Amino acid sequence: MLLRKRNSLLLLCMMLACCQKTDLTVEPEDKGPADSAEEVGTIVGTGEGTSRCPFTVTDILSKELSSNDAVWVIGYLVGTAPRSMNNAIFSVETDNQSNILLSYDSLCTDASLCIPVELSTAKNKTSFSLPTNTSHFHQCLLLKGVPQTYLYRKGLRNVSAGLWMDGFDIASVSPSEWGSIILQQP
Repeated sequence: MLLRKRNSLLLLCMMLACCQKTDLTVEPEDKGPADSAEEVGTIVGTGEGTSRCPFTVTDILSKELSSNDAVWVIGYLVGTAPRSMNNAIFSVETDNQSNILLSYDSLCTDASLCIPVELSTAKNKTSFSLPTNTSHFHQCLLLKGVPQTYLYRKGLRNVSAGLWMDGFDIASVSPSEWGSIILQQP
């Protein structure tokens, strides 16, 4: 099962590397993670950092993002890192609410394949921390934050919005279709 999921992930990475962006028009809904400044309607592939075209964890790990602008990132909640990435915990058995780890693989247990996400406000700790959201462990999450160094690694800080996407499987859906699924989330 794990090998098949990793092969699917490899195929997804290869598709992302060689595919062209495709316009996909959908009818916007009033609910969803869209920025108030953005018009929700046309969805264009992935990797732009918008709510319709979020960066993946792999994008954050591989890109040099020097701006202080907030971007949207999609990944799986796989753990937390109390005080250091060397202390990464990949289970729900934790009381750390200060951060979470996102990965492109829902079963990841390798800290080098994760980005740490700082949860600095009480609202974010309640909404996204692992101890208060154990039912979302290994589930997909869409977050808006600033890509910056956190815990001495590329990560996400100043989280300003997010959306749980339980059951959404990044590897089984074509990236050009992500936006239409994201817009349908409650």
